[in-house]
Amino acid sequence: MPLLLGTETEYGIAAPGRPDLDAHALSSLVVEACGVPATPVVEDSRHRMLGNGGRFYVDHGHPEYCTPETTSPTDALVWELAGDRIVAEAAAAVSNALGTPVRVFRNNTDGKGQTYGYHENYLLRRSTDWALVEEALPTLLVTRVLLAGAGRVGIGPASDRPGFQLSQRADFFEQVSGLDTTQRRGIVNTRDEPHALPRDWRRLHVIAGDATRSPFATWLKLGVLGLCLAVLEARALPPVRLADPVAAFRTVSRDLTLSEPLALAGGGTGSALHVQRLLLDAAAAYAERTAFPEADALLAAWGAVLDDLATSGPTGVADRLDWAAKLTLLEGYRARGGLGWDHPKLAQVDLAWAELGERGLAERLQAAGRLRPGPAPGPVEAAMVTPPTDTRAHTRGTWVREHVDHVVAAGWDSLLVRGSAGALHPLRMPDPFRHTAAGAEPGASADRLARSHDRRDP
Repeated sequence: MPLLLGTETEYGIAAPGRPDLDAHALSSLVVEACGVPATPVVEDSRHRMLGNGGRFYVDHGHPEYCTPETTSPTDALVWELAGDRIVAEAAAAVSNALGTPVRVFRNNTDGKGQTYGYHENYLLRRSTDWALVEEALPTLLVTRVLLAGAGRVGIGPASDRPGFQLSQRADFFEQVSGLDTTQRRGIVNTRDEPHALPRDWRRLHVIAGDATRSPFATWLKLGVLGLCLAVLEARALPPVRLADPVAAFRTVSRDLTLSEPLALAGGGTGSALHVQRLLLDAAAAYAERTAFPEADALLAAWGAVLDDLATSGPTGVADRLDWAAKLTLLEGYRARGGLGWDHPKLAQVDLAWAELGERGLAERLQAAGRLRPGPAPGPVEAAMVTPPTDTRAHTRGTWVREHVDHVVAAGWDSLLVRGSAGALHPLRMPDPFRHTAAGAEPGASADRLARSHDRRDP
């Protein structure tokens, strides 16, 4: 299966010094502030498409950044980190304009009963058995919390019980599958908007994951699920299934021992670690016979995390995984101050972990060498203003970056551009693997590019 993936991040936002500005107003200011030379944008009535091929807009009162389409876990990570930088710099610009700090958080709940999303998108072949996806995916996502949980202070949607859990989102899911992303959320989201040729492709919209700050955790989270989906399409996943995925989601999230038995369909029990081992073995067997981007590195990292969790618990992976790093940090505060889990200081630390910028604890731990750093700054800085070269995002981003005055409208699978003589050219891009940098003509005029796309349209 060719890998195509991208993510969407809704950010928490606050300006304590301007209580007159609600979240929607603040978010609008931040999105508007993205229109600086370093991050060229084009705006229509719904959203802004960026020169890096991504999207930046306001969604349900939050600034949201969507990465462009990418073809590897590392590229997905790089363009996701670029989005964090774009949002942080826009917030800093608004802070300067208002004369008061605008704080932006990469998390998934306000601790008062509200949650906001981090969504992953994976392209599946239309021929993939959707019944198998609905059957197998809950087990993948629930047990993936061991790798991909962001960690959270508080139990229950409104954090009305003291404690710590691995996942920020687990308390907000009420059914195994469903269409809605804001009410009665399903672990498997059934939305079918491929933004590609619908006869060939389906977009798997994953809403059950957390927004992680650790670059390693983000890379592993995306890569492991992408690899497991390839194994699923090959019908090579192990037959292990959770009997009650919704209950298991909460159990795994709240189990700091990592050993709680989960009821399995057909009888018997197994821990999340046990299930992850079975998935790892199946993925390794698949990768021996089928190429997958970065498979060797993913399998090695996945196996090492499971080994370290089994032998050393959270402290063994505190340099890599958000929930473990956060828990280790919080336990230090608790030990030094004799604090219970209901102490407000711990909730403040939880929030500080998620904050973008120099104030953020995740950045500070990376700088101190206690959290594995991400890619070098160069590729991330480049990804703020340039698109991937191997998907249609190249064409979208190039038009926005180099010929923005000619762009009338821009979407994921089409552009509408105006030639110098005023003629409109619809550029259709239903195949996400076409319209790449291969064969492109660097420095070509807008008219020449439009004519070339007219000839290449399917």
